[in-house]
Amino acid sequence: MPSPVSTSRRLSFGPFEADLQSGELRKNGQRTRLQAQPFQLLVMLLERPGELVSREEIRQKLWSADTFVDFDSSLGTAVNKIREVLGDSAMEPRYVETLPRRGYRFVAPVTAVAEPIAVVAPPSPFPGREDKDRKEDDKDLKGQDKGLKKEQDDRPARGLVWASLALALLLIGLIASRLLLPQRVESIAVLPLASLSADPGQQFFAYGVTDELTTNLAQIASLRVSSHTSSVACSEAKKSASEMARCLGVDALVEGSVVRSGDRVRLTAQLIRGTSDSHLWSHTYEIEANNILSAQGELAREIAESISAVVTAKERDQLSRSHPMKPEVADLYFRGSYELTNQRAGEARDLFLKATELDPNSPEAWAGLSDALHTIGVFGDRQAFPKAVEAANKALQLDPSQAQALMVLAIAKGGYNWNPTEAEEYFRQAIAARPSYARAHALFGVVLAHQRRFQEGIDEIKLARSLDPFSVETNAFAWHVYFCARKYDEALRVTLAAREADPSFGPAHWRLYVSLEQKGEYEKALETADQSDQNIARLRSALASGGERGYWQQMLNNIPPGERTGVGAATCYMHLGKREEALKALEESYQRRGQDVALWLPIRPEFDPLQSDPRFQRMLQGLGITRDLGPF
Repeated sequence: MPSPVSTSRRLSFGPFEADLQSGELRKNGQRTRLQAQPFQLLVMLLERPGELVSREEIRQKLWSADTFVDFDSSLGTAVNKIREVLGDSAMEPRYVETLPRRGYRFVAPVTAVAEPIAVVAPPSPFPGREDKDRKEDDKDLKGQDKGLKKEQDDRPARGLVWASLALALLLIGLIASRLLLPQRVESIAVLPLASLSADPGQQFFAYGVTDELTTNLAQIASLRVSSHTSSVACSEAKKSASEMARCLGVDALVEGSVVRSGDRVRLTAQLIRGTSDSHLWSHTYEIEANNILSAQGELAREIAESISAVVTAKERDQLSRSHPMKPEVADLYFRGSYELTNQRAGEARDLFLKATELDPNSPEAWAGLSDALHTIGVFGDRQAFPKAVEAANKALQLDPSQAQALMVLAIAKGGYNWNPTEAEEYFRQAIAARPSYARAHALFGVVLAHQRRFQEGIDEIKLARSLDPFSVETNAFAWHVYFCARKYDEALRVTLAAREADPSFGPAHWRLYVSLEQKGEYEKALETADQSDQNIARLRSALASGGERGYWQQMLNNIPPGERTGVGAATCYMHLGKREEALKALEESYQRRGQDVALWLPIRPEFDPLQSDPRFQRMLQGLGITRDLGPF
């Protein structure tokens, strides 16, 4: 016999209540926004409190077998959304517990909410009698009141009547206008276009066309365009348009299909209003394969015009620009974009490089190559930065408004050339060329935060996360912003979300360790590390025997004597009270233009006591930070 929890329409836990029929979550009676798919996952857990809900069960119910997505990443993203709304933690769960590689379990008590019982009056033994009696009673009452009413001044009453009538007319007008004049479309998302080809390889083509259409729409400043990454994550299960629109927080959706046959491409697209599932516009295009990129600009312009979005003359010219690309080059370019989005920069570089060899006049291929090379440089190969700059400049020679190439130059100017003023200018150009460019907003936020321009950085990363709420990379960038601003709890929350969404994303593990270490939670930090690493075993032993000082001394001991330069060694020295050694370590890294100094010297709290030292100030000036930073 099913339990009351599994059959009740409303389930309560803590201050929350989930309405299974309306799909709403409330906290203390107030509606709390939770996207459709995370809500469905939450319901699965609530219906079986205290029990393991396996990953396979979740996949079968919420993700179709033929969905072209990364299930692990998508599931992690959904769980993170639930935890964010519930104020829960993966480290110390109060509601949702992760059972590694097995599934999830709801650990809080769940109560079925009793449904209110409707009160129904018993039927009268004399049908129609009540109305007659009521009329007689009303007649008597009117007679009794008639004399009293004559004695009252009826002018206030008339005024009240007219005021009530005016208010009623106003409300009727507002309701009518809302019904007759649909809400303006100010935000939009492009759902993954379906591939109608039997060839599995054509999935990448459909992916690339979707990405390119999103990129073109993102150039229109009057529209807020959800990122391709989040649109893919939110459309993994079969949901209605209204559910997907709520998931992405947009007013309208573009959906459709694409199929390539030889040198021809058929692209079908339709625009759907999110609140009503009503169709606003649709069109089918027959395109020559080498014009597939050019068609995206025309399609974006037609979509914008169909919803009366403001498209400036400059935006119209940009969207009308011809972008011929050979089909074989398009295949390489689309595959490279897919690999880059999925954090495989090496594979992306190779694909983009082949595309530039086949077509040296493709700004898109050069921009993609520059982005892949810059990503490789950020992860340690500094020799990749000059190559990234060269590729970006080639892209801009072919197309001066190439936002991806402008963003790469911004990163290179800030992190490699130590010129934050030029970096800011390139970021602003990239964002002007593509206002809904989530990645540019996120990286700009990181650069601002590392210059102690915290509120500006937080504003940029919030905008990036609103455009790309399901991105692991965007959450990782958010960690930098909040950590620099010394909002350590928020930094910990976003990096836990990134790690939960994609356990294979290496940077999230390092950021989690640093966050816990910065909060002084050394034991928890060590628990997150690779337990087979002998250095971790030594740190745990040193912490047990020597406390915090023992931990930092061992951390220093783990660095070979000839390599004790840079931010890592300087941080250890400051915790051990060795100020001069710390300055020397920083200066040595500064002299060889270490990337760690450019990032961390201005903001690490351990270096606060060094702020007044002229040597420290000279390094700040060399990094291009000449404005008065002021206190934290």
